[in-house]
Amino acid sequence: MLSIGSEAIFNADNLNSAHFFVLRGRVEILRLRSVLRNLSEFCGQAGATDYLEYFLTAAENLKKTPYLVLMTSRADVDVFQLQVADLWGAVLVYEYRVLGFGSSLFTASDYNGSRAVIAPPQLRRQVSAAVCRYLMDRGAQIVLLNLEPGAPESSQICFEDAMAGNTKRWWGTQRREVGATIALEKTLDATLARMGKHTRRNMRYYRRKAEAELRCRFTGDVKSMLTMAQLMELNYASTHPVPHSILERRYKTTKSMEGFFCVGLSRADGQWISLLGGRRHHGVTEVDWQINRSRLAKYSVGTVIRSYLIEHEIAIGMEKLFFEGGTPHSMRHSFLSEQAMDIVVMNRSLPVFLLRSFARWLRPEKNFLLQTLMSPAVKWQLRRRGVGFCLSPGGG
Repeated sequence: MLSIGSEAIFNADNLNSAHFFVLRGRVEILRLRSVLRNLSEFCGQAGATDYLEYFLTAAENLKKTPYLVLMTSRADVDVFQLQVADLWGAVLVYEYRVLGFGSSLFTASDYNGSRAVIAPPQLRRQVSAAVCRYLMDRGAQIVLLNLEPGAPESSQICFEDAMAGNTKRWWGTQRREVGATIALEKTLDATLARMGKHTRRNMRYYRRKAEAELRCRFTGDVKSMLTMAQLMELNYASTHPVPHSILERRYKTTKSMEGFFCVGLSRADGQWISLLGGRRHHGVTEVDWQINRSRLAKYSVGTVIRSYLIEHEIAIGMEKLFFEGGTPHSMRHSFLSEQAMDIVVMNRSLPVFLLRSFARWLRPEKNFLLQTLMSPAVKWQLRRRGVGFCLSPGGG
């Protein structure tokens, strides 16, 4: 567990005299949501913290302890009195718990690299490096952060400076394609024109087929009419049912949280055959989930509702369509090219050695930290006696 308070350090690179404040737990972190939202706007990351509560309470994050690390220009005020002008940056990380105890393993839980590190673009890598060192100096065994990629040499300089003086730490980076965004043009036809011929054909063909044979109807705002019983019925009859806890969370967040939406496709008799939900902010529609009724494969209702969705979002003035976690749909070939950079710092210790050695037997397909530790794409570095060494992937 990390000590909570403030402590001054000096970073001669860009951050001058900086101080750290650490908040632990969802309740404490949410007390700063308005400041974090304003900081995101100031740093050109509008929307990054708009749904802070939603991500803090995601099923995969409820099993971890969240920490908010703030880098500030002052330490003479209470943390809850800090204003945007006092902040260099903010980083949200989660500590894995094992049998209810902290594990000293920290992850940003931000696959796309857009929400965890909030700082001005020119300071984002310096802030990331400084926070990694801060956590490692206070007992962390591994810290994994995700952010937008910068120049490789800038990350190299930042982390070499941050890790200077410690010869028992490794750090490494990898870049990943995370494209999951479609640019929305002025019309549906103009948007489809940017997709492949096969995708364009299917969008139009299956929509006409469903309209003619199922007499389906699209509803652009389902929030006010959808009941939990209807959602449960569709989930039970769907192609990929989810546990009740996940379904209940989708229903509650859609109904109660500002900015959340749900659209639907129904038969003429009102029975739902497809529902799709997510969030809207700053001209971006983010799709979180979709449920399709089974035994309708010949109508490809998942394709049909996406066709309607694109048309609807264009009509209400949205500019981009983002699929959280990507999508196996053929429209993925039309995603804008986007990347994320993973930065991982770890101690040369027995616990880390054992974790890396047994990672492949710990269900890495469900754990991005384990995937990163095993990834051959990570370029590891070790600082020894003032000199940085680059190590071959997988070297230990």
